[in-house]
Amino acid sequence: MSSKGVNQEMDDDVWYPLAIYAAGVCCPVGYSLAAASCAIRAGVDHFQESPFIDGTGKTLLAAKLDLDDIWGPQRLAEIVKMAVLDCESGAGEIDPASTVLIIIGAERGRPHTTDAHFNNIYKACEAQFQTPFHEGSAVFPQGRAGIGDALWHAQRKLRTHSVKRVLLVGADSLLDAATIGYYLRQERLLCSTNTCGFIPGEGAGAILLGPVRQGGQELQIAGVGRAIESAKPDGEVPNRAVGLTAAIRDACARAKISPAALDFCMNDQNGEPFFAIEASNAHTRVMNKAENSLHLLQMADCTGETGAATGPITIAYLTSLMGRKDAPGRVALLHFASDDGKRAALILNSGIAPT
Repeated sequence: MSSKGVNQEMDDDVWYPLAIYAAGVCCPVGYSLAAASCAIRAGVDHFQESPFIDGTGKTLLAAKLDLDDIWGPQRLAEIVKMAVLDCESGAGEIDPASTVLIIIGAERGRPHTTDAHFNNIYKACEAQFQTPFHEGSAVFPQGRAGIGDALWHAQRKLRTHSVKRVLLVGADSLLDAATIGYYLRQERLLCSTNTCGFIPGEGAGAILLGPVRQGGQELQIAGVGRAIESAKPDGEVPNRAVGLTAAIRDACARAKISPAALDFCMNDQNGEPFFAIEASNAHTRVMNKAENSLHLLQMADCTGETGAATGPITIAYLTSLMGRKDAPGRVALLHFASDDGKRAALILNSGIAPT
């Protein structure tokens, strides 16, 4: 990965909207964006019994791809390959030399979050093009909310004359023994002894970003806000959603819109009460009482918990949803929370004529 390395940068520059030129998905309910979009709109899931068991010997549910002959690093590499190919099919030719590749991976502290792990994901993407990507490429090992820092990095790189596009890929799999054990010890998985946990999943999402073009019909990322939340699921700090509230307000301010202009919300809630309460508190703080009825969509209801892939998969899905007549609106709020306290909020604005 040369000098690209693992990136943790943050700054407060002016936000310039980004256009989404193409998107691809590989997840448990579809190995392409077209297939996954149909399944998600229909409310279809692919939850099934997994090879893993909980502490009582009961089988765990999982949202998994049918890749039972591939495990370990090769499994994630195959998932990434399918998402990137799907994105590339709708993007035309991608020139790696003038394209920045950004990877969002699992946050540090989880099993398999070494530099070697992230290098494997990066190499799986680069191998499909057989040419190195631009030297501004980077990896963000920040989990679900890593989408915030990744998009800021994308915007900065696109403002240089040497970069024409950014390929942003989020990839994660929670389906290995070490990761399952990690979350069982934290009592966070849905199982026979915990009815308020999440269903582990896996997947990858890829989105091709570029400057907003005059007269363009692409879905736009109009604003991105970031913050840090001090409250944790352990309850030591009250769950007042101070960080998430700040991120949402920041995203709205950068998009130059009022919360009243939002049509619907899509987030990363996965069945855990802590994050549901946090989202509820944040919405109450940000919205006026008369505006408190945003339509809510949740990816995990169909895909399970996809970790660091959640942001790109969600954005990719909205590229197909927000161009339809039956879309829930044309201005969307997205927000994401990582276990380490990082929070990110996005405003997506559709310039697409409904079809």
